[in-house]
Amino acid sequence: MMELPPRRSALKEATWSAHMALDALVGGFATAADYRRYLAGIAAFRLPVEAWLSQHPLPQAFSDWEPGLVRDELRADLSDLDTPEPQAPRAFAPPQGDGIVGLLYVLEGSSLGARLLAKRAEALGFSADYGARHLFSQARNFSNWRAFSERMENVCVYDARAAADWANTAFDYARDAFESAMNADHAVR
Repeated sequence: MMELPPRRSALKEATWSAHMALDALVGGFATAADYRRYLAGIAAFRLPVEAWLSQHPLPQAFSDWEPGLVRDELRADLSDLDTPEPQAPRAFAPPQGDGIVGLLYVLEGSSLGARLLAKRAEALGFSADYGARHLFSQARNFSNWRAFSERMENVCVYDARAAADWANTAFDYARDAFESAMNADHAVR
């Protein structure tokens, strides 16, 4: 097994519980209805977080790099499936401190799981052109994860505690978004 770079390894360890709780909640999707719930949950998470991120500057070490944002693809996917844009459970508000790298770690790291999720979505009839644009966009953009990881390890000013706080906040926000989407779906039934 390949050893992870130090900062990535520390963030992975610091966020393990929150990450596993989110993964357990998201689970897989075996039906189109499951996929719609997933899509509503990921949109309830990413749309507010990406909106917040677009209003805040990245650290200087990231000036030549851009995060892999998928808000346009998510909105198109929601439209394809006649699914209204979900309401976020609350506004995204990161914790104090200089830890935006932790937020980026969560967002960019989702490209790792997008490859598997894109295959599952494709098996249900969704594609890069219909219903699963955001997943295929992330899966194709794996080089952005590598570029981010490289920069994360080389950021001169790095607060490990703040990065872990921001990453855990992002995982918790995602979990709340998925729970909110699931509750909304159950209320409709």
